[in-house]
Amino acid sequence: MSARTQTRNTLKALALPSLLVGVAAGGAHLLNRFQEAQIFAPLRFPHGGVWDPAAADLAIEDVFFQSEDDVRLHAWWIKHKRSRGTVLYCHGNNGNISTRIDALVQLGRLGLNVFAFDYRGYGRSEGEPSEQGLYRDVRAAYDHLCGPLGQPSTRILLLGHSLGGAVAIDLALHRPVAGLVVQSSFTQIRDMARNMAPWGPLGWLTSNQFRSIEKVPEIEVPKLFLHGGDDPTVPVEMGRRLYEAAREEKDWYEIDRAGHNDLHLQGGMRYFWRLYRFSRRCLS
Repeated sequence: MSARTQTRNTLKALALPSLLVGVAAGGAHLLNRFQEAQIFAPLRFPHGGVWDPAAADLAIEDVFFQSEDDVRLHAWWIKHKRSRGTVLYCHGNNGNISTRIDALVQLGRLGLNVFAFDYRGYGRSEGEPSEQGLYRDVRAAYDHLCGPLGQPSTRILLLGHSLGGAVAIDLALHRPVAGLVVQSSFTQIRDMARNMAPWGPLGWLTSNQFRSIEKVPEIEVPKLFLHGGDDPTVPVEMGRRLYEAAREEKDWYEIDRAGHNDLHLQGGMRYFWRLYRFSRRCLS
């Protein structure tokens, strides 16, 4: 065999593993991007729901603040005339705060101020969403609530829905609050990926994990877990696992026939009474 032929064969042998590594890396990148699109589904301003406070019959004040990594974020500050405290509201993975008008109106009826913010990349907030980015955003929202808005930590009730439940759980590990409400939330992204595609590796490849199941046992404040019995997005069994992993003091409330986004409709007055009673206990 000539030296030229031997060199050519050596180069081919080296090229094949390099090609396979490149294809695998590219595939992993595309898979990660696909899963990120499943996790984060933002609508940017002016898309979404009602952006005009007058149309919602709410006294909404627009608030802008900065995250620790200098991302400009937007929130709505809704004051109650005889407030007993404040709800820091963390919404789910899609839309923005303008698509949560109904939930914000109902929370105001509990006799509480509401501070609802958009994560980076959502609504009027700048940037692009990521797990660590959302954690920075909720910490910035909390710090603005306690700082410029003058709300004491002992009067703040966290409420997170779905993905927002994971965001709220992380905040409760880093900032003092009066209580935590986790609604229709999951254990971790890996479990959600297995539920969606049990045959695939989606849960192992994403850089976003949201491991609430590992964090919730460390949270000492009172906790209320709410879940729909017929939730097609986050199975109720996953919500129960999250509840069971939490330490006392904790409560579980399952609403029969409720799905992922209609707990307040299916639960009616019983749902709001649970929220009201829990808020009274935490903010008394």
